[in-house]
Amino acid sequence: MFGLFFNSPAGQLITQSDFMTKFILLGLFILSIICCAIIAFKIITLRFQKNQLSKMYNQIKRTHDFNELINIGKEYKDSLGGKFLVQNLTELKNILENKQQLSLQDFEYLDLLAAQSIDQLIKEGETYLPILGTSASVSPLIGLFGTIWGLIHSFVNISQEKSADIAIVAPGIAEALLTTLAGLIVAIPAVIAFQYFSNQLSRIDLQLNHVSDKFLNIIKQKFVK
Repeated sequence: MFGLFFNSPAGQLITQSDFMTKFILLGLFILSIICCAIIAFKIITLRFQKNQLSKMYNQIKRTHDFNELINIGKEYKDSLGGKFLVQNLTELKNILENKQQLSLQDFEYLDLLAAQSIDQLIKEGETYLPILGTSASVSPLIGLFGTIWGLIHSFVNISQEKSADIAIVAPGIAEALLTTLAGLIVAIPAVIAFQYFSNQLSRIDLQLNHVSDKFLNIIKQKFVK
């Protein structure tokens, strides 16, 4: 397989290229592997989180019982929704430590903590996304740098050969454009994945807010008089 690649025109261009071009292509190759690993990881984790959150919300929207709310939090403790319930139930427990009911001030404080908890969980869900965003932005520029370097290299060859014959110019230009192609190969999947995952996190954010509203409604009915 590798023999076929290196015997192909693209493979021959890489083997004939100078150190800087090979270094740029190697860097882009490593970056592409990192991006692919992040994309695979985020697809698996976000799909899990969405499924768990959807199941949890279907359970929570049918209940008005505080004890059942606690059980739902324990059942889904490994998901973002379960973490939200566990964190806010812990805060509720701390507030109710020396009293049986919540004042309106306490409830407003709990509402604020719920909003902060959602922001924190979404931030947790955004792990590794900045790498995708940076890769999408930087990869074409790295490829462009390689192209400019290759063109300079090509012009140097023209000056040394004292000829602008297509047979002399073409390999250098092809070698230069190869880095631009490599940069785009990294950037296009990265930007698509970044936008897709951002959209999925927006949906998770919306679902968490629905869970928060239901949670606060149950708390208000039970503890605010």
